[in-house]
Amino acid sequence: MKKSPTLLFAIFSMVLFLVSIAAVAVLDRPLGDSQKVTFLSSEGEKLVGTYTRGRLPVGVLLLEGFGSDQVTMKSPAVDFARAGWSVMTFDFSGHGRSPGKLTFDNAASDRLAKQVSNALGEFKLLSGLRSDQIFLVGHSLGARVAIQSATLNLGQLGGLVLMGAQVNLSKNTQSEFFTGTSDEQLGWARNLSSKNPPEPILMISGSWDDVLTIQNASLLAEKLAAGEFNEQRKIVILPALFHNYEPFSPRVLTEIMNWISIQTGEDIERSSLNMNRIAAWFTGYISILLALFFSRKIVEQHQSGVGDLRIFIISRRKFFTGKLWLGLASLPVAALLSGLFFMAPLGKPVINLIYVGFIGGNGLLLLFLYWRGKTPGTAGKLPFLSHKEGKNSKAILTALILTALMLIAAALYARTGWFYVFPLNVRIVWLVVFTPITAVGFWIGIHEERMVRQSGGSLPLLSTLGLLPFFLYALLMLAIGSLSGMLGGLQGLLILALVLIFGNLVQEVGKRPWLTAFCQALLLYWLILPQSVLF
Repeated sequence: MKKSPTLLFAIFSMVLFLVSIAAVAVLDRPLGDSQKVTFLSSEGEKLVGTYTRGRLPVGVLLLEGFGSDQVTMKSPAVDFARAGWSVMTFDFSGHGRSPGKLTFDNAASDRLAKQVSNALGEFKLLSGLRSDQIFLVGHSLGARVAIQSATLNLGQLGGLVLMGAQVNLSKNTQSEFFTGTSDEQLGWARNLSSKNPPEPILMISGSWDDVLTIQNASLLAEKLAAGEFNEQRKIVILPALFHNYEPFSPRVLTEIMNWISIQTGEDIERSSLNMNRIAAWFTGYISILLALFFSRKIVEQHQSGVGDLRIFIISRRKFFTGKLWLGLASLPVAALLSGLFFMAPLGKPVINLIYVGFIGGNGLLLLFLYWRGKTPGTAGKLPFLSHKEGKNSKAILTALILTALMLIAAALYARTGWFYVFPLNVRIVWLVVFTPITAVGFWIGIHEERMVRQSGGSLPLLSTLGLLPFFLYALLMLAIGSLSGMLGGLQGLLILALVLIFGNLVQEVGKRPWLTAFCQALLLYWLILPQSVLF
């Protein structure tokens, strides 16, 4: 029996996704003997890390950036482990797998710097290395904390590598907005000099880095080197490199390995495999999108129940115009929801509130308008359908199995070097809280898609209007000069695109809008929540 091209494309896409995951697993073989470690900070907070024993008497402690986790440091971790170094990573409080939260004034305290001191002690205990045999390598917040911790008399370290160090010795509105602190006023920052800290230091950053601008990078380097730049105090600015991607950049990793080779006298093997990791990431994302798209085509049928709608679009112009204005009108609802979440006595995943705010807030507003029959350009009131959709246990079970497989696939992909999915801490609570609220927005969207199909309107326009707040957020970040914020917004849009395409498949299989909406919201927070710290 001849197989359809669509089925072959779907199978090929699924195989390609698995191959990309397997390719990264092969690249990560040097970390194959890693062990999980847990230890306490000096304030009694539990911290979770990963340790890989090396064959050489040298080690590196890798420090993650703000809102990230230790998985994002896999690229340098693999390179050091391949070279025979002992490697340790750990999550700061409120990050990744470490429970707890960060207070809003964390940048003005030495709390995280002390956590580095605790991690260093654990690393020395596990590896048997001395302080002077260990290098600190940090990105963004991790680089800031690395240099701050080195001023706390940890003992002479082997050296410091600072990628996009979040230390601004002149005005940086973006940085001060997120940290609530001016680094110029902090004692430890004012006291930095060519002898404090005394370790060799490599500063490395991108010309498009907005967290450590070129101006602030020059000021920090001048303070640390006192004008005498050499291999002991070196600054490298790489062209056309964003802050977000410094830990993944092959150019950055090459500069780090070259510099550390000079400091240790060891000939560290230069890896050309990091571009393979990036290629695997790109291939994995595209292939899973294609697998979902072609799978939907296989099971696609005419939309069930379209003829039984009780709510109709009577004016496409008024409907789409109304969608635009209601998107803006839902912002106060989003702000109210966020305010209610802030009242909960738990650490808040602040950056994630944009998703439950925009999607859930808009869904609640539209739910009220459809209930009252006041949605612009439409006629009729809730419920959307004139009859209840019959039970089909097999279809529902199939949809749930697809969702479980998608959660596993997404987790496998994320853990190749993006972030850890899913930490079993207070984020589970927020997953439970956010999912049903956000599902309301997805549920409304599924029925509106049916209405637009029936009216002959534009589905791409409907999707664009639904995603408009997230486009506006990315543009807002760009307007205030936050390139890293803009890239974070675009990354969120990529995740939303994955969620929407996945929802199309679940709806075709399960034929239950409420189930589809729940599964979409679950997948969204499965991927979004682990990326943000808890305040």
